Amino acid sequence: MRHEHHVFRNPPSSTPAEVHAAPDRGDLSAALDAMVGTALYGDGDWREVQELHLQLLGNEDHQVSALAATCLGHVARVYRQLDERQVVVALRRARSLPHVRGTAYNALDDIRLFLHPRRARWRRRVWTAVRPWTWI
Repeated sequence: MRHEHHVFRNPPSSTPAEVHAAPDRGDLSAALDAMVGTALYGDGDWREVQELHLQLLGNEDHQVSALAATCLGHVARVYRQLDERQVVVALRRARSLPHVRGTAYNALDDIRLFLHPRRARWRRRVWTAVRPWTWI
């Protein structure tokens, strides 16, 4: 049996144009890295990055659409702003897809946490208070 070591690395910063160019070359791995690179660093216009990932949320490739949901959560964390109404509606719709469901829930949590931190803190306190087994 052979063991491989996988090393985590953040992809470099990228632009939406690089995201669109990678699939044209047939390089899915580069496209996925570029997607994360657009959302992770806060280099570009948040509206352009948001629109890019909203488009990719409906992509036929399961990896691309699931990662688009994750990237929308990153945009909320990095830029601290979104067109929240549009993004939340799209993520709620995406929850019906089995391959996006988990990442869409996580992105919605990120949006709640990073765009409304006080509300998220109170929600956590209430949730902890009504679950007595968490008092320990």
